[in-house]
Amino acid sequence: MTTVNFKVVPADARPSDEGLYIHFVIDTDHFVAICLDGRVPDGPVAAVTLIDQFMQDRVDAIVRFRDAVLYHRRLPDRRLTPQRRQRLIESLRAIDARQAGATYQEIAEAVFGAAPVNAITWKSTPLRDTVMRRVAAGFDLVAGGYRRLLLGHRPA
Repeated sequence: MTTVNFKVVPADARPSDEGLYIHFVIDTDHFVAICLDGRVPDGPVAAVTLIDQFMQDRVDAIVRFRDAVLYHRRLPDRRLTPQRRQRLIESLRAIDARQAGATYQEIAEAVFGAAPVNAITWKSTPLRDTVMRRVAAGFDLVAGGYRRLLLGHRPA
């Protein structure tokens, strides 16, 4: 039998009607779980999941947990591609800059490293449209759109 090494962060444990919410820490990965009996586990653990439209996301999380515990292997969360993750970072940086009063051109320079250009050239550059899309996406995230990130590829 394989020895499983993980620790539970007791300071993060939080009781609720469903059970005890805990954080497992495995290497540098953190996993949140609910202990249905209300107690921190001190032996083997089992995974229980609901059968609903989010089941695949839960099963994927259980597989990532298993691989972290048994194989010390970190599998990426497939709900966000690296490209989508990068666009989200750019969107959040763009919305921060916009809310701080930056112009779209200043955002292009700060977020994308664009060289300053004159106003006429700026109006026809494709980067202008990209910056405007990132700012709009940032506003959407701030207005609650971040919740859709948890749904993977399913509609909101």
